[in-house]
Amino acid sequence: MVLCGEGDCSVCLLAFSRAERVPRLLHCQHTFCQTCLEAMAARSAPGGVGPALSVRCPLCRRVTCVRRGLSLQEALWVDNALWEQIPSDREDDDDEDGIKDYREEARAATPRAQCLH
Repeated sequence: MVLCGEGDCSVCLLAFSRAERVPRLLHCQHTFCQTCLEAMAARSAPGGVGPALSVRCPLCRRVTCVRRGLSLQEALWVDNALWEQIPSDREDDDDEDGIKDYREEARAATPRAQCLH
């Protein structure tokens, strides 16, 4: 049996992040990443798509309903306790392996030749 850490989504077993895998709370107070919640909501919506969404918690099976016209991002709170534990350098500048991409920082730090007229 594989157990996930406190900073990991228990569905995909990946670490929460501030960009793609934002930790969001269902009404039952269980937390999953936004990516997994969107995938679960898409499957539970009538016909696979639709304006009204519902998500069934994979742990306790309680259903969280989202009001018509709202996205999961608008309707569900971010788990602030987990959000504060996510290092800010794990944001958009990480690649798929979790290794920080220093190319942009290096470009910004490189002195540029000034045009003399």
